[in-house]
Amino acid sequence: MARKSLHAALRCCLLLSLLISLFPPVSGTQELPFILTREDRGRLFDQVWRAINDNYYDRNFNGVDWRVQREIYRPQAEAANTSAELYRVLRQMIGRLGDAHTRIYSPEDGFDRYRPTGTSVGVIVRRIEGKPVVVSVEPGSDAYRLGVRPGFSVLRIDGIPIDKKLEQIRFDVGESSTQTALELQSYDRIFSGQRDTSVAVTFIDPEGNKLPVTLMRKYVEYQRRVIVRELPYKIGYIELTGFGPEIEKEFDYAMQYVQGTRGLILDLRNNGGGFVTTVGQVASYFFDEETDLGEFITRQGRSTRRHTQHLRTLYREPLAVLVSSRSASGSEIFAAAMQERKRALIFGTSQTTCGCLLGVSRTLKLLDGGKLNISDTDYRTALGRRIEGTGVKPDLLVDVLTADLYLGRDRALEVAVDRLGRTIAFGQQSDSMDFKLKIPHFTTGSLSRESSSTQFKH
Repeated sequence: MARKSLHAALRCCLLLSLLISLFPPVSGTQELPFILTREDRGRLFDQVWRAINDNYYDRNFNGVDWRVQREIYRPQAEAANTSAELYRVLRQMIGRLGDAHTRIYSPEDGFDRYRPTGTSVGVIVRRIEGKPVVVSVEPGSDAYRLGVRPGFSVLRIDGIPIDKKLEQIRFDVGESSTQTALELQSYDRIFSGQRDTSVAVTFIDPEGNKLPVTLMRKYVEYQRRVIVRELPYKIGYIELTGFGPEIEKEFDYAMQYVQGTRGLILDLRNNGGGFVTTVGQVASYFFDEETDLGEFITRQGRSTRRHTQHLRTLYREPLAVLVSSRSASGSEIFAAAMQERKRALIFGTSQTTCGCLLGVSRTLKLLDGGKLNISDTDYRTALGRRIEGTGVKPDLLVDVLTADLYLGRDRALEVAVDRLGRTIAFGQQSDSMDFKLKIPHFTTGSLSRESSSTQFKH
């Protein structure tokens, strides 16, 4: 019965996990007295272990002896004293699969793939030039008001040196699809904790000045959004932060808005995927005939191919796609298809995209109200490339520098505008020309939610 339900779900609509579900801002769990009995904890463990055993896309479980994992972790789950302890054990077991999509969420996490939520302090940190550096500060947040800015480094969190903090988080996360995915999952958890609690953080600016602040973890709802504007040299720009049915109409408006531009930049640097049907819908604007986007394959070998469709609105001008290590799942399907068909030039701020591309057709509700996502299909591109574990390598790499972040400069966008502008002016021969267009410095704020660009949000 479970298998029939799984196949029906696959036929209905194969979903790809959102980046927020891949690397969710953890809401934090309380160390409350445990309400499940030892027998209950054993049953919950068995439910998780058996669901993965029966439905995981790889019969060999990525080289892990899955039966041995049951022997190792079941006694630990039974002995857990709190919900946090139990789910820590379950996450460590699941982490052995080395798969960013197969994730478990406790009842306290409140996970909902259709309405992603979490806690945030308004700051995003990534490893830049070997250091934990702030790459984004939410305008209007407490962090912004207290003087935290992109380009600052993190020294301590609640008195713990950042390196030790990351080491603790990596132990809890376990393994992942790639080192890139593991790093993202780790950095996304450095400020994690229960909603409406505080965290003490010590930052240091590029001049060496320390800034100790106390930030509140606030409840947030994450929304996919479409932002569109026109750049110099009559180049269109669209930022798409996720693939979902609710943005399809807005993306169509955006594509109509950029009709008449001479080139287009599609920014997927903060896009972690979403619904594969929407990926196909978005890709359809760039091909005038049905195009193969690859296939999803179950452990039984059944294949479901995905294609673009014919749309009234088409965009035939040169296309550039911006990606980063945070571009995952559906973004990787899109980038790989454009690259293989030579429809777009891929600009990246990392050596590869996430390398996190498996299919998750449903979310299983657990006995205690927790949730479990299981990767039940693998993916291959139209040319047979596997993206999981490798990612998409950009055609042109643009390094992110701390100094640029501090100045608010978006160098990747500047490079894309220069390259696309020269292609518009001189065609493919521009690649061999030793000159650059006069491009204004784009700041990260100039294309933000506060900008004057046309924006469609949900």
